[in-house]
Amino acid sequence: MKKRCPICGEKISKLAKKDISDGVICASCGLICNKSMFTNVETVQNSWKENHRRFQEFETTMKVTSLMSGYIFIDAKHQYVYISNHKKTKQEPIVFAFSEVDGYRIEIAGVKTVSKKKGGIGRAVVGGALFGGAGAIVGAATAKTETKTTGGLPILYLDLTINGLKTTLILSSPPSNASQIFDSMINA
Repeated sequence: MKKRCPICGEKISKLAKKDISDGVICASCGLICNKSMFTNVETVQNSWKENHRRFQEFETTMKVTSLMSGYIFIDAKHQYVYISNHKKTKQEPIVFAFSEVDGYRIEIAGVKTVSKKKGGIGRAVVGGALFGGAGAIVGAATAKTETKTTGGLPILYLDLTINGLKTTLILSSPPSNASQIFDSMINA
């Protein structure tokens, strides 16, 4: 029989779980404390209760998105924010205060770098005509290398301290002005 999460009551998967100081919780409940392994069930329960209260009073005053990006929902009245990859969230998101943003970073995942030599054949022909086989090899080797970077998906990593719990939220394809938004929260 599978063990149940003491926070939400759902079954805990062996692959999707979070170990904390006094037990194990499901991965979903562990999102609010994914950088706080020494926390306990009571602290996580209280944080989810506070999160539920925040979500219930959340009034979207601004929704930030750009073409084919995720969403940043802002409640300027209560100074709350949540992020989502979807316009309508399927489960309750983690709602955090402006002051709970510790930092962020945007990394590009899946970048492919292609290098190719340009003009190698012409240089090999000229080198071969002037200096024979060795000249052809040297001529080809001196061709200019052209490097081009393609692809890549930006990913936002948002570091937070919510009710004393450290966590990192992730948003793939953040809006183009996400940096400005989180800079203003950090510097407020």
